[in-house]
Amino acid sequence: MKLLKMGMLALLMLSGVATLKAQSVDEVMDKHLKAIGPKEAWNNIKSVKMDGGMSVQGMDISLVQTLIPGKAMRTDISVMGMNGFTIVTKSQGWTYMPFQPGMDKLDTMKADALKASQSQMDLKAKEMFDYKTNGTKTEYLGMDTINKVLCYRIKFTDKDGNETTCYFDTKTYYLLRTESKVKVEEQEQEVAMSYDNYKALDGGVVMPMTISSPMGDINFKSIELNKPIDESIFKPAIPAASKESDQKK
Repeated sequence: MKLLKMGMLALLMLSGVATLKAQSVDEVMDKHLKAIGPKEAWNNIKSVKMDGGMSVQGMDISLVQTLIPGKAMRTDISVMGMNGFTIVTKSQGWTYMPFQPGMDKLDTMKADALKASQSQMDLKAKEMFDYKTNGTKTEYLGMDTINKVLCYRIKFTDKDGNETTCYFDTKTYYLLRTESKVKVEEQEQEVAMSYDNYKALDGGVVMPMTISSPMGDINFKSIELNKPIDESIFKPAIPAASKESDQKK
């Protein structure tokens, strides 16, 4: 009798695993998109402002990212009293990082970096809202664990051949990790990003408040949606204090 019970338990466990594995890409994605809020609410996002920070090698770094989806994005970075920024539009991109050697002048982004940055301006694309209609190919890769959390693993290949593997929590269907192959200065690199501390915002939109990258963990204090944005901030201009510093050199 004991062997029979153990056998039944094993069958039930196998059955549960089989049920999880039977999930199709469309089933996982339908539940993921439902978990992060109504598509209408995402369609209605006109602006996003994210205020946060991170610590790198003992240095505190403040970050403020301002985004008008599909149009322009600016990230302001403050390190040790010095302020820098990156700006990306539909046609151009600029960087100004006075706290990094050799980057204390306004520089125009190279084509590969610009294209990668521009892809971050499309909020819905990052969540794969339109994967069925934009030429993206999908492949279910089975299951894996991220920080002991069981996940569905799906590979997305866009129409340009760029590959991103996504890990979705089997319980919440939130995106926990992405692994993307990107080209930087003619060399292909794999970049992994992790997402945590999801929070419901205006309209039911759900976004992560913690994003982890190879540089460290970015923790956002606030994410504001649909606040008025002065679009002049997307025109590159070196801060006056930095200009004065350059003149004294």
